[in-house]
Amino acid sequence: MIRILVVDDDPQFRHLVRLVLRHADDFEFVGEAADGQEGVDRVGELRPDVVLLDLMMPGLDGFHALPLIRSAHPEVAVVVLTALDADEAAEGMLLGASGFVEKRHITERLEPLVRRCASR
Repeated sequence: MIRILVVDDDPQFRHLVRLVLRHADDFEFVGEAADGQEGVDRVGELRPDVVLLDLMMPGLDGFHALPLIRSAHPEVAVVVLTALDADEAAEGMLLGASGFVEKRHITERLEPLVRRCASR
């Protein structure tokens, strides 16, 4: 099983992610978080294999949460979910993300990316 934590401030988007990946029998959603600080805390509690992390959130955003997650839990893959352009998402890669996908492309790109990142 690939254990997944979704960190995004939009509850409708978190629900959409679950819908997009619901058919995968080997994915288990272990939790959700609405901001970066909650996401950092939940990674420690829930021990996911993959964190799906939005970059732009109020409070502690994904840009600041990502290095905290990676330093405390280097075994956890972090996939950046972004509505930003590729240049800004690339900054997330520099901060230690395992991969990124633009939110508008999650239906076709998210599942294979999660699998690829979880297997590293």
